[in-house]
Amino acid sequence: MNTNRSQKPGIYIHIPFCRHKCGYCDFYSITALSEQEPFVEALCREIDVYAKRFVSEAAFDTIYLGGGTPSLLSETQLERIFEHLRRGFSFADDCEITIEVNPGTIGFDTLQFYKKLGINRLSIGVQSFHKDELQILERIHSAAEAREVFSAARHAGFDNIGIDLIYALPGQTVEDWRYTLQEAIALRPEHISAYNLTFEEGTPFYNRLKEGKLSRQTEEAEKVFFLETETFLNAAGYHHYEVSNFARNSAVISRHNYKYWTHAPYLGFGPSAHSYWEDQRWANVRSVTRYIDLLGQGERPVAFRERLSEDVRQFEDVFLRLRTYEGIELERFEREYRRPFITIYKEQARRLLNEGLAEIIHDRFRLTSKGMMVCDAILPQFITY
Repeated sequence: MNTNRSQKPGIYIHIPFCRHKCGYCDFYSITALSEQEPFVEALCREIDVYAKRFVSEAAFDTIYLGGGTPSLLSETQLERIFEHLRRGFSFADDCEITIEVNPGTIGFDTLQFYKKLGINRLSIGVQSFHKDELQILERIHSAAEAREVFSAARHAGFDNIGIDLIYALPGQTVEDWRYTLQEAIALRPEHISAYNLTFEEGTPFYNRLKEGKLSRQTEEAEKVFFLETETFLNAAGYHHYEVSNFARNSAVISRHNYKYWTHAPYLGFGPSAHSYWEDQRWANVRSVTRYIDLLGQGERPVAFRERLSEDVRQFEDVFLRLRTYEGIELERFEREYRRPFITIYKEQARRLLNEGLAEIIHDRFRLTSKGMMVCDAILPQFITY
């Protein structure tokens, strides 16, 4: 079976620009598009700095351009970025290259250019097919534009397309959500990401929630949305492989995102981007201006750096892998940490198994669908340090 997974290193590039910053979004971005050109110059400089350090490392097999809205970059700017990447790093022949695009910011000609550039996977930020829900989410596109972009991508030759959706919106009913899911599968994307709306501290949505201007769904309602999503997409032939992610088959799961869940190495470029390499993690400054200034001074734009202890790495191994339906491979865990998983986490495992929140199947400890519904509450229970 062809599973689109790899422990080879990947590259993430954060493009921190949006025409409008949606009120729910906690990812770092700005709307000052005049900063794009100096940003691209700084980004290419950062890529060159790391290329010198990692020049002899193994071939990278993913590149992921996220944001923000990467599709706001011009063709010339993207060409320069890829020129520096290919000059500085080695890439596998089957490298998965993803770019996030927003409907309303892209057309057929640009999509054709992406194909020529070597991009072979799209992630389209649809979020909803309801006009009123798109307005609540402050999206700049319509449902019709989302369909048009998807169709244009197919005509441009893309055969690996994912779409992002959000559920449990204020006032949303299960019937509303079912309509969006129906419209989504009608497009037959290879991948669907379905996220529960969260109110992250510091976002406009969080502030409106505290002011009583927005309401959130109850915890029980969120569980209903989760189960409806899984049931609906499973019936449509999509494999639920991570708490928020579904793929037509294992060959089209997000290879890049899977690296985050399995502690594969990756380098992150751009403001706020994270990197993980040989048990070290570091993150860049969360400011375009500071990022540009530091690189202009010949300094790395790193805000913090840490080396993971074995205890922290072990917890993160559990925390991240239990977000996937593959779960913890017990033999691998014991080999790596020199003690059986069930011995270390005896009480947690027994409680979850007894409550039907987890199961052991094919030598793997994994959460059930019931457990996945409340995984954010379950996973912190595995902290032992």
